[in-house]
Amino acid sequence: MRAAAILAAALFRARCMGIVAYALFVMADATAAIPAATDDIYLKTLQAEARARNLARDQVWLRLLHARPGRFGGVESTFDYPDFFRAANGKHDPTAELDATLASFFNDAEIAGEPSQCRYRARYHWLREQLNIDPARLPPQPCARYDEWISALNPGPLAVVFASNDLDSPSSMFGHTLMRVDAADHDSKERLLSYAVNYAADAPANNALTYALKGLTGFYQGYYSVMPYYDKVKQYEGFDHRDLWEYPLRLTPDQRTRMIEHLWELRGVGSDYYFFSENCSYQLLALIEAARPDLKLTDSFEKNIPYAIPIDTVRGLARAGLLEEPIYHPSEARKLQSMYQQLDARQQTWILDYAQAKSDLRASAYTGASDVEKARMLEIEHQYLYLQFQNKNLPRNIGLPLDRAALVARSGIPTASNFQPVSRPDISPDAGHGSARLSLGLRADNSDQAAAEFRIRPAYHDRLDPTGGYMPGGEIEFLDLGLLARQHGVTVADVHLLSVQAIAPRSDTLKPYSWQISTGLRRYGMDAVTADGAGALGAYLDGGPGLAWAPTTSMQAYIFTLASLDANHDLAKDYAFQMGARTGVAVQPNRRLSTQLQMDWLGDVAGGGRPLGILRWDMQLHLDANNGLRAELAYGNDHRRETGALHLLWEHYF
Repeated sequence: MRAAAILAAALFRARCMGIVAYALFVMADATAAIPAATDDIYLKTLQAEARARNLARDQVWLRLLHARPGRFGGVESTFDYPDFFRAANGKHDPTAELDATLASFFNDAEIAGEPSQCRYRARYHWLREQLNIDPARLPPQPCARYDEWISALNPGPLAVVFASNDLDSPSSMFGHTLMRVDAADHDSKERLLSYAVNYAADAPANNALTYALKGLTGFYQGYYSVMPYYDKVKQYEGFDHRDLWEYPLRLTPDQRTRMIEHLWELRGVGSDYYFFSENCSYQLLALIEAARPDLKLTDSFEKNIPYAIPIDTVRGLARAGLLEEPIYHPSEARKLQSMYQQLDARQQTWILDYAQAKSDLRASAYTGASDVEKARMLEIEHQYLYLQFQNKNLPRNIGLPLDRAALVARSGIPTASNFQPVSRPDISPDAGHGSARLSLGLRADNSDQAAAEFRIRPAYHDRLDPTGGYMPGGEIEFLDLGLLARQHGVTVADVHLLSVQAIAPRSDTLKPYSWQISTGLRRYGMDAVTADGAGALGAYLDGGPGLAWAPTTSMQAYIFTLASLDANHDLAKDYAFQMGARTGVAVQPNRRLSTQLQMDWLGDVAGGGRPLGILRWDMQLHLDANNGLRAELAYGNDHRRETGALHLLWEHYF
């Protein structure tokens, strides 16, 4: 308990310092600047030398401007905020911006309440070093506001943090990355006292559809922010039930300093936020490029592929040799489940009954337990009550007295609980299969038709893909395109614009709901699985809520209600609205094999649809992390044709 009190006091101090650092990062400084000396001749000399040495095209300068190749030639900054630039055309002209930045150092005018040398801290220090600026002719100006902020931050080692994907959040379906800034005198046990550097969209609490549409089209502005790290840990590990992977970042002290100074320059500077491209992970790479301008971390997400998936940016950093072995931190929900499974059945029942006020500390299940078992039961009870309250399943007036009684009882037991820690997954997210997938193979059906099949999926994962580094049982696929090649030509088999199946297994302590949604183009009924390419392509949307269970760590069973809408010229009324169910079981018995059995049934509600029943069995043999062989058998009847089909595919991930 003494250790807990010390930690609480440390967190309180960190919160106070965190408020100071955050306030200094976002608030304007009212302190007047000391006028800089005016020396037009010296200014022109510096500008001429910079042009002669072509400093405006130096990678450091371009990185500090976040300048990228423009759409129509030249370069273009990803930022639009006027105060980020000193030249009117600084967004497109790095030479003009360099000249204007140098001129601002000789100008007495303040920018957002501070001298230009302080506002553009990284620019000033780099130009001073490159041009060997004479301090007698351009005196350094005091930067009290920056000095106070950097003192509160006290930056030392850095780490890139990957928060595992959250299918219930549109902004984090593919995961999220941020940076942890440890104190210079950092101790590994004090990670919660560090700071987090985050980039996110400034988005109001709209519904998921509005957020997705605006996030896809750049309607939001994104901003960098600095906050206490434990606030992000509380959000991700606690509220969002997401595991964290922390990758120590290899940068020299000088490189760290330039990056932190550049972060200071980015206060309040907004840029267009794009969910798939210029997102949290892309902008984190851009920030790191300020420290390592020799690396082209963002280039592959601009030239090769037009999107930046968070785990792919982590892999890019790993390939550049910037990351050390990651440290795993399981979510609070995962820790609770692990601790709960270390109790016997009678103790587990007491945990659930106590939370419903059906049992108390006088029950034999509790009084008959050893001190270690009591310590475990009380710690689990506290976690479980908190989780129930957090999920709005437990009113405060009921939960608080129960929790207080459990904590008081725990304080009277000096024995440690000695829980076995949650096992670290064998494969970290960065070592999982590539996000993109290419498929080549054969499709045949029982009408003696056959076709070569080609598929390309830019992102991200389905249940049959290798599970290492990914969420077991969950699916999220984007822009999955299928083509069929026969003697008479190539036809589009289907296009799944977006397909999500959020499998959230239920347990004694956790009762989440699962859900699914899919949309794109497909053929109707059994035409969707045959090899003849018969039937018209039409738009579709289906989905619904459901329940899932995990009988073992390698098995997921699920059932969904299914609502399906098809717009297709092959239908009598050109559309069909149907209702039904989807159920299945998926098993990953080892690293080499994934298999699934799934059944769909749909009945007609409106339009020209036909009742449909289809049974699928799928299996994939994983040759290695990025190659596999997949087989699918499908059999069904849509009251027009009864069909069996076989798909054989080689899957390559990259």
